[in-house]
Amino acid sequence: MGKNSAYILILSVLVLVSIGLVILTSVSAFAPYNHGDAYFYVKRQSVFLVAAVVLCMVAAKWNYHHWIKYSWMLLAAGLVLMIACFLPHIGVRVNGANRWINLGFTGVQPVELAKFGLMTSVAWWLGTKAKDAKNLRDGVLIPLGMLGAMALMCQKQDDIGSAALMMLIVLSLMFVSGTKLRYIVSIFALGIMAIFLMAFIKPQKWARMVAFLDVEKMTDGINLQPSNALIAFGSGGISGRGLGEGVQKMKYLPEAHTDFIFPNIGEELGVIFTLMVVFFFLLLVLSGGVISFHAPDKTGLLIGMGATALIGLQGMMNMAVVTALMPTKGIGLPFISYGGSNLLLCFMLIGILLNIHFQADYGNKKSRPANMPAAMTARM
Repeated sequence: MGKNSAYILILSVLVLVSIGLVILTSVSAFAPYNHGDAYFYVKRQSVFLVAAVVLCMVAAKWNYHHWIKYSWMLLAAGLVLMIACFLPHIGVRVNGANRWINLGFTGVQPVELAKFGLMTSVAWWLGTKAKDAKNLRDGVLIPLGMLGAMALMCQKQDDIGSAALMMLIVLSLMFVSGTKLRYIVSIFALGIMAIFLMAFIKPQKWARMVAFLDVEKMTDGINLQPSNALIAFGSGGISGRGLGEGVQKMKYLPEAHTDFIFPNIGEELGVIFTLMVVFFFLLLVLSGGVISFHAPDKTGLLIGMGATALIGLQGMMNMAVVTALMPTKGIGLPFISYGGSNLLLCFMLIGILLNIHFQADYGNKKSRPANMPAAMTARM
């Protein structure tokens, strides 16, 4: 792949965005709060897309080291804005959760900035400040402290999905930096226990956890969306019902334009396009990983892998939710689901990967990149 990684990365994004706009056009007319405009969400997503492309171009030109320099400010800003979600006249409560800030013309989710701030802060610490990633303090306690602060805010916002995603991103960076595997496994186990505890103290969340174990029960209640999502995939077959001919988007899947947009692809476009989406996500992750491994320094390796993990893991979690492999989490499918905040974040991450690519060294393909920790090489 090597030098062609950037072209594959861009191609993957173009395909995913194109499929997203096509299926969003199909489901938009039946989506709630569309103000009577059948193309309301498509128009808004197109505006967000233009802004996202501009942001991607800026990020591609801006040296990725600057993100590291301002990482603490980004982390603090994300935390403050998440707190602002609870302030009167600023925060917006949607579906019983305070996750939005009202900007007048649109709403934003501060957790997207928080994810980016956490990723860059952990990359900054492990890449430039930690004396030894294998050390308990440097490789575990400091990154865990950053994660804990953000996870607590996610719990306050009733957003267990984002907390789980943040944990996986931090663990990925710890793995790449050379943190001892036993620490990573222990943190993962404790994190799963913490997620179950967070769900247990929220009756509605715990009910989802329990209902997930048997999707065929309560299909008109908690399992409404997962069960209808499976019906959508099954009814689509190989070639699909045809674009615009889907049934599940007609109020059967309330979040058909956001979290549960993937099943509509399966129903209307069939298995071929469903697998195409999975394939191009895999290509995106693979090309992002190759670019990161050829970064000129450890900082570039970590921030590149963090950017790749943030997109890839979110995509994986969304697909797992809509196929009933995970409890519902409220996480959209990158580049495809409607949502300006996440679209802007994902395109910015692509821009950062392109900037790393511009500075990458693809000279000797047979040798291990100098910035790849020996401990990680040994695991491979």
